[in-house]
Amino acid sequence: MSESTSKPALRGLILLLILFSIQVSSGYAQFNALVWSDEFDYTGLPSPAKWTCEEGGNGWGNNELQYYTMNRSQNARVENGVLIIEALKESYNGKDYTSARLISSGKGDWLYGRFEIRAKVPGGKGTWPAIWMLPTDWAYGNWPASGEIDIMEHVGYDPTHIFGTAHTQLYNGKIGTQKGGSATGSDWETAFHIYAIEWSPLKVDFIVDGTTYYTFNNEGSWDKWPFDKRFHFILNLAVGGTWGGAQGVESSIFPKRMEIDYVRVYQSADLKITGPAYLEPGQTANYQATKFTDAVYAWHVPDDAQITAGAGTSEITVKWGIIEGDIGVNAVIGGNTVTASNFIKTATLPTENTFWFGNLTDGSVADIAANTSDGSTYEFSESNESLKVIYHIVNPASWPKFEISLPRPVNLKNYPYCSINLKTNNLSHSVTIRFDFADINGVETNTAPVFRPTLTADGHFHNYQKNFTGSWLSSSPYAGQKVDSTRIIKLTTYVNSGAFGVANKTDSLWIESIRFMKSPLTSADQAEIPEPGIRLFPNPASDRLTISTAEIIREITIFDIHGKQVKRITAINSQTSDISVRDLAAGEYFVRTQNEMGRKSTVRFVKN
Repeated sequence: MSESTSKPALRGLILLLILFSIQVSSGYAQFNALVWSDEFDYTGLPSPAKWTCEEGGNGWGNNELQYYTMNRSQNARVENGVLIIEALKESYNGKDYTSARLISSGKGDWLYGRFEIRAKVPGGKGTWPAIWMLPTDWAYGNWPASGEIDIMEHVGYDPTHIFGTAHTQLYNGKIGTQKGGSATGSDWETAFHIYAIEWSPLKVDFIVDGTTYYTFNNEGSWDKWPFDKRFHFILNLAVGGTWGGAQGVESSIFPKRMEIDYVRVYQSADLKITGPAYLEPGQTANYQATKFTDAVYAWHVPDDAQITAGAGTSEITVKWGIIEGDIGVNAVIGGNTVTASNFIKTATLPTENTFWFGNLTDGSVADIAANTSDGSTYEFSESNESLKVIYHIVNPASWPKFEISLPRPVNLKNYPYCSINLKTNNLSHSVTIRFDFADINGVETNTAPVFRPTLTADGHFHNYQKNFTGSWLSSSPYAGQKVDSTRIIKLTTYVNSGAFGVANKTDSLWIESIRFMKSPLTSADQAEIPEPGIRLFPNPASDRLTISTAEIIREITIFDIHGKQVKRITAINSQTSDISVRDLAAGEYFVRTQNEMGRKSTVRFVKN
């Protein structure tokens, strides 16, 4: 391509070639979206929106001779469609040369992509132009630990070569182990060339004019590959230094300039939309599309939804309607159009004082599923307008369970009182039960105290309540996280599970209803729940705990709130036992007694 070609024609031809190469080249087809660029189609100082001029004359770690100036047009300016970085022979702040060093940090920082610069380098002994990248966050420590990528370096005393190099903790110029390559040519100093890298999680390819001349591969560990963090551009023209001045500096050749026609960054045009997957009727929410520089965005939403802000940009605010449907976006990037859409479901917003969780009386069990791993089984059927559950538990320690899922999440933020109406005869003395509710992210209400009612085994329905006000909290594996009470979608029920379970037992129970309410049931609405057949004194306890029952106690076991056994006393043979709890940490615990017939009873106590 001739340098005499006019600038508009040149840019048009280059753009066509770039778009063509993006479509046909397997080398960097993944980087098909122009996400950042400076075409230098203006006049004056480099754009402050994209570049910062670093200032100083400290030698920059390489014994360089120049002073880099701040926003001084003599050293860095845009004219006739190119960026000029010019080194001058002049006295300035104690140095004999001036030049410029431009960085994009904070204005252009990227992880992976194709980084492409069309430039012409100066010639002459003592010049050292560079187009390179440094880490923005220095996540692995100071140089060289966090890495350096030299896209192009040239030294004037070696006019026929350009170099591309990677520096890491183990491979760097300080200890002479850096890894890189070079390309040979005769016109680096007289013609524009396209210098590029293609940087992916697997490797960095060093490219000039479309030809890869060196590849630096990911060897796994951070000291060999710190290139999994964001980096930024540096454009500079040094004078002298450990490499550029290795054969001296010929002062009579100055001024010297590096000219840059454009700087472009391409990344994958993998257009994505982020935002809530469920919205309530009338709810307002934000949605963001992948942001590409200079892209034109066009959004579409269902007919009864409204875009209230951001139309034409990468981020919109939507007021949802009452129907489910797609939020979609088209992004036009460099003449190419990419599309994305997310299907948004409508979340349930209760309108009455009570929300009935799950349909337990329609004869269908499609929304109920067993979750076991040890051969345990659950059978589900409708029985007199309630859900009948027959179980056979092989190994309670494997935490067998069954789950009831809603077709769409429900907002229970203002419905914290849960009441579950169930009955059992508990003929096997193994019916223990626990209820955990989960949000759309799988975060469950499994922090202490969990919803583990003490059941009345008389074959009659009883209401068991839990107040979730301030208790929408999770433990394992989301310790400390809050359950999203506005998006509850599943109930997990553990029957005869964990530390309170009994192996190889079969029994049944019936669940008549699961409901969430704005206020608790009144005394007229609920059956009285008798206290368990264990009496504890004192409760809370500090040093000793007295346990008494109406039956002969053979064994006492104490569990922590997570079901882990912390104390066991055997061969008691009495209705009363006095045990020490001084060695227990403060908190909530469960005491389980076993009588001479093997019957077990459990009650909670607090250790001060």
